[in-house]
Amino acid sequence: MKVAILCIDRDDDLGRKASIDGPVIGKKNILNAAVNLALADPSESDANAMFAAVKLHKEIKDESEVVVLTGSAKVGYESDILIKKQLEKFLKEFKADGAIIVSDGKEDEMLLPVIESIVPVVSVHRVTIHSGEELKGLFYVVSNFLSRAKEDPRLSMLLFGIPGFIALAYALLGGQGWRLIAGIFSAWLIVKGLRMENVLSSLFRYFKASFINLSTSFFLYLLSFVVGIIATVKVSYIEGTPLEIAAKIAVDPALLYFYSILSLLIGLAIDSLPDKKKAYGFASSGVGLGVIVLVMRSVGSWVLDPTYPLSYVITTTLLGLVVVTMTKLSAKFIR
Repeated sequence: MKVAILCIDRDDDLGRKASIDGPVIGKKNILNAAVNLALADPSESDANAMFAAVKLHKEIKDESEVVVLTGSAKVGYESDILIKKQLEKFLKEFKADGAIIVSDGKEDEMLLPVIESIVPVVSVHRVTIHSGEELKGLFYVVSNFLSRAKEDPRLSMLLFGIPGFIALAYALLGGQGWRLIAGIFSAWLIVKGLRMENVLSSLFRYFKASFINLSTSFFLYLLSFVVGIIATVKVSYIEGTPLEIAAKIAVDPALLYFYSILSLLIGLAIDSLPDKKKAYGFASSGVGLGVIVLVMRSVGSWVLDPTYPLSYVITTTLLGLVVVTMTKLSAKFIR
């Protein structure tokens, strides 16, 4: 089999930089052209492609010939027509049965349809230029960035903390961990959207002060956190349609969330003393939350169980309104 090894210089770097016109045929002529191009521009990848074509020519056992086809600085129709004419001229002298294309990039390989219309392409040989210094530079840039990130608390949380939490959730919970992560991310978006950062900051200060003093409120905060985590894990295992999931959450995990928030509110009420109004405000919030949870449980039971009476839902809602109203009115007697 007679094989033509085609090295393509579509944008004519060889002509523009080394003043050599194509086609360049034969091992000796191509080596001289590659050396001249490399001397004119040592960073030119086409020179490496030409050396690779010569190397491939020496390795192939079948009868072969190597040629460099050059196009034009006006890459496109004009350059492709020039390359087509040079290839046809070369094939008149060397009757090839197939061709191997030596390319240094995707741009040269766009000529495949043109070449295949003249001679069958049996292989494409891609030449990749390795740049050790660039890789080293990239390594040091990344290393310096990671070192600086460890010193910046916000950046450190973003680069290390969040991926670490995601990996831990997946390791402990498997596929369900993604639902937990999605829930926490949703909560974070809600906090950002409602601008509740100051509220959370105040809660953290309360927690920190109670931890330092080891007061009763600290254990209530800790209980709130633990129960909240348990409730969130239970939610991650609930399956069904969106309506069924909402109803199941209202019946079971919602009660755990209530205990979690109630523990938090009781701890805040204790820390607010001797300010009775503020302490009562936290306590009344717990009562209101309890009413909401009871109504949610009643509605959830009605959704999940067709035999559950709707009258129970209405009665629970009305009684809840009475309790909330009485709690609000009693606040006037707190001094």
